[in-house]
Amino acid sequence: MCARSYVTERNSMKRIIHFKMNLDAVLYSTRYVPLESAQSFILKILPQMGWGKSEGDDVILDVGCGPGGTTRHLILSLFSSSSKIFAVDSIPDMIALARKHNSCSQIEYRVANIEDWSVLERWKNQITKVVSILCFHWLKDQQKAFRNVYHLLRKEGEAAFFFALRSTFHASVLDMQNSSRWSHLFNGVENYVPESQFKGYADSYYKKMLEEMGFEVLYCQSVEKIDVFSSEKEYRGFSRLPFAFGMKALSCETRPPASARLFQYTSRP
Repeated sequence: MCARSYVTERNSMKRIIHFKMNLDAVLYSTRYVPLESAQSFILKILPQMGWGKSEGDDVILDVGCGPGGTTRHLILSLFSSSSKIFAVDSIPDMIALARKHNSCSQIEYRVANIEDWSVLERWKNQITKVVSILCFHWLKDQQKAFRNVYHLLRKEGEAAFFFALRSTFHASVLDMQNSSRWSHLFNGVENYVPESQFKGYADSYYKKMLEEMGFEVLYCQSVEKIDVFSSEKEYRGFSRLPFAFGMKALSCETRPPASARLFQYTSRP
């Protein structure tokens, strides 16, 4: 049985929602440093699990690397100079931006979907550590993704996942989707609100799922986190991103009021 470290995170703050997985990577990369809750997971929780102490030649897979800032500036610091990181994202523009702005001899960026085994098979039983930051709550088939991770890991390999179970942002998206004024914007559009948002999954649900797959779960905890933005302007920009690149059918005239409405929803006490 392989040893695995695993964390789920229930985050009460706002998250970017991308409707067609067709993101504008340039806009998405304006804040390469992740929210405080994600930084805490990488820099505090993972070292407590023993990550960062190995001097061996690890082969790491970063799932959902986006434009690569988190991979290069935070995840890379946990491993020795002889380690290799494969950083993958399903969106080609993200990988192009990562290669342009966050290139590093230890990191190889590739387009790959963690739900698609055909593009992952090359790494079967080759990865010593898998890490995924704020990615798994966007996936349509989490079980398939977790199963693929299991098959990628070497014996005694480890995996760590940080993702949202529920958030006020996702709740606000659902509120807008059910609103008579905004519901038409969601017609035929996948909202990518995680199943855990409306089914109320607890950490025990994921612990059981992974154990049934063969993982040894070392750590699995759901905690409430609040990410603080430095100003209202910063958060307005953060909450505006979905409307800037997620819904191409949204007219320029509609974007500002839609974004403002989302801000009002997510700012409610």
